[in-house]
Amino acid sequence: MIENWKGYYKFDNEKIQNAMGFEKTFFTIVIESSEGINFQGKVNDDVSTGGMQETGIVIGKVNKNTIQFKKLMPKNVIIHENGYRETVDKKHPTLYYRGTFSEDKTEISGEWFFKRKIVFLFGVVPILFRPGKGTWSMKKTSDQLIE
Repeated sequence: MIENWKGYYKFDNEKIQNAMGFEKTFFTIVIESSEGINFQGKVNDDVSTGGMQETGIVIGKVNKNTIQFKKLMPKNVIIHENGYRETVDKKHPTLYYRGTFSEDKTEISGEWFFKRKIVFLFGVVPILFRPGKGTWSMKKTSDQLIE
């Protein structure tokens, strides 16, 4: 599965997506190594469509017609309601992607999400929270994408 892919992701929550300022955020993925069902590569978001600046890593598995991978970005970006984007020097929470291949294996679409975590309201009341989730799609390309 050593291939190049171009795609997009978007949030299910319209309020968050509107704060992004774009209908979709585009990205490129280059799968650099593949062994059995496992693969690893690099991901770059398109900054001009609201993506993160740094190059990230994708680590995943392909099982017949399905794919799942983690997107690991080095810095966290906080999107405020007014659309202001703040990059903080903390590791970005892991993003989880899962999807299904098209019949000819040239396209994949599915859902992405952050795992739920517990936050404490007023420092004492535990609340189950998921920072975001949405949909994504990508197509195989022959372009050289990430150096």
